[in-house]
Amino acid sequence: MQKTLFNLFPFILLLLLVVMWGSAFAALKVSLTTIPPLWVMLSRMIIGSLTIATVFLFLKKKLPLTIQFWKWSFLIGFLGFSIPFSAISWGAQYIPSSLVAILMGANPIITLLLSHFFLTNSRMSLRMVGGVIVGAIGIILLIGFGNLQYNASWEQFIFGQLAVLSGTFSFALASVIIKNSPQEDLFERSLGSLICGSLIGFLIVYFLSKSPVMLEGISLISIFNVCLLGIFPTGVATIIWFKVIALKGPMFLSLVNYLIPIWALILGVLLLNEKVDFIIGFGLIFITIGLWLIEKKN
Repeated sequence: MQKTLFNLFPFILLLLLVVMWGSAFAALKVSLTTIPPLWVMLSRMIIGSLTIATVFLFLKKKLPLTIQFWKWSFLIGFLGFSIPFSAISWGAQYIPSSLVAILMGANPIITLLLSHFFLTNSRMSLRMVGGVIVGAIGIILLIGFGNLQYNASWEQFIFGQLAVLSGTFSFALASVIIKNSPQEDLFERSLGSLICGSLIGFLIVYFLSKSPVMLEGISLISIFNVCLLGIFPTGVATIIWFKVIALKGPMFLSLVNYLIPIWALILGVLLLNEKVDFIIGFGLIFITIGLWLIEKKN
């Protein structure tokens, strides 16, 4: 019985990741109804930092004080948290939450391209090149033709998708940098990066936010969803993410790329009444096939 539970444990954790990361897009959409995008970005990082810091205090751990640790944490916090959360929050104003999830599902495709050029042991095979091409076709379908009936102008719809893709690119670049960074305790790195990301996010809000947030204009449902974003997809999910990698490795973790867009699509339709046209369906199919070709074992 214990052996069976041990074997199922990684799958349970993976399912939790799918639920938390897949639900983040709907929560983001609701948060943006009364909270500006940059403030959503800053709030979720601060709450995520506090969530992991609470676990740190419980475990009586301490963060390193070396310059090297904080230099890499600053770089990862900038590329892996501040820039993506800002770009994705802005773009999510103008496109459905389900489409945000599908576009972010292209992360492995972008990561593979970056790894080919920046990591010496990550060269692409012909099968992987085919996967990149098929996945790119799916992205082009979504950007050019997806959900034309959505309540936004054509320009907003296009630039919203490009903003999400730029955030996805930044995530992918951060993952490549992490592979090249000095080996540190991953748990410490996550908190250090989130702290640095929060500090950078504060500067972004200070210099780029057009107007201060008026508390009386923020709804309780938006506050609730921002708290959910910070605690679960940003804080708790980071801890589970590292645990899954430790138990089964990154290839097993890559299964989330297939499941998250589907879960987000279901939530967008059921909770937010989002419409899904056949182009989004085709885009999702192409990206999924591309991911399968990229991650298929020989």
